[in-house]
Amino acid sequence: MTQHFHKGILFYHKAAGQGNIYKELGQVTENLTQLCDDLTIKLSKEEGQIKSYCKEIAENNHVSSFDVFFILGGDGTLNELINGVVENNLQIPIGVLPGGTFNDFTKTLNLSQKPMQASQDLLNSQIKSFDVLDVNGTYALNFAGIGLMVQNAENVESNQKELFGKFSYVFSTIKTVSNPEIYNYRLIADGKEYSGETSMILVANGQNVGGSKIPLEDLSPNDGKMNIFIFDRQNFSIINDFFKVKDSMNWNEISESITHISCESASLETDPHAKLDIDGEILFETPVDIKLLKDQVKLLYLDINNQ
Repeated sequence: MTQHFHKGILFYHKAAGQGNIYKELGQVTENLTQLCDDLTIKLSKEEGQIKSYCKEIAENNHVSSFDVFFILGGDGTLNELINGVVENNLQIPIGVLPGGTFNDFTKTLNLSQKPMQASQDLLNSQIKSFDVLDVNGTYALNFAGIGLMVQNAENVESNQKELFGKFSYVFSTIKTVSNPEIYNYRLIADGKEYSGETSMILVANGQNVGGSKIPLEDLSPNDGKMNIFIFDRQNFSIINDFFKVKDSMNWNEISESITHISCESASLETDPHAKLDIDGEILFETPVDIKLLKDQVKLLYLDINNQ
């Protein structure tokens, strides 16, 4: 059954999209107005505006005025909306339109990687509840991580990313791997302790990170579990192999250098302190407490099995 909404908001970031943002806005709104009777378009000019608007909706009791949110932007812009929705307990479903470099969670939602096609996909979508990660009080829909992934992100200059997109991350990988940082870590996951040395730790809720699919087919963003991957400090090429593996059939070939933990809560300490990448935003350092919060957000999801 096709979803239909009465009143919604389309948030977009001025840097969203890989082409002409206003052309893409026109294309997506043409489809969204078939899904939603009354659509308001709001520009996010700077970081924090979307969260502030969510707070304003909650404080002024305007929740009943809207029955859907749409977002056109990258993973960081989506993360801001997720934080605004969860912090203010807004039980409003979200339709995600890709407007960034990787758009990792749109893949998990089975949506197209082009905004116009994704808006068409939403016409046949359904509402589904998804878990989020609570990382020291900041919420992440997709992942949190330390180590090489943070070094990569910091090596990518903003103008380089704009020019080269995904390829800029490949360029920075060469610089990063030549001089990787090593951390001593202590992790407690559901009461069990792990410790050692690592070059990267990934805490995943979603199925895709950095434009690549995590090679385990049973990972789910709505199963009440987070998945932690601790990478051996001795084998840096294993990180590259991890994101190149296409399915879990090859998992055993690389898993000896990766510790995989499935849990509901964890605490992580490192020496030295390590910066955290949370859904593409570098916000703070270890130590951190991470909890999996079940069914915290409602997203529009395309069920490809029933197409």
